[in-house]
Amino acid sequence: MIVRCGACRTQFEVPGAGRFTCPVCGSVNMVRDQSGGAAPPPTVGGYPAAPGAVPGNQPPAPPPPPPSTPLPRVQCGECEFSFIVGDIAVATCPNCGAEVPTGLGDPEEE
Repeated sequence: MIVRCGACRTQFEVPGAGRFTCPVCGSVNMVRDQSGGAAPPPTVGGYPAAPGAVPGNQPPAPPPPPPSTPLPRVQCGECEFSFIVGDIAVATCPNCGAEVPTGLGDPEEE
């Protein structure tokens, strides 16, 4: 079977389906079975796709839902920077480094 290199367009002969290196430019070419059998496995960038993956046919994943309750926000007494905190009693201001009491969490968990 004669095939044409996908990179340099040189024609060369191959025995059948498989991966073959072009004798001129050295790029690897994939030759598929032309017998009309089952469809070839899907590929991504010339490599076999992961099992169950169908490239290009999957919609992007939806964004995660917003939290049911808004996250607590505190304001630094030193620089007045407002930021979100978790369930902690004292947070460090990311802007100036001051310790900010949050009124949340257990103050004994330090």
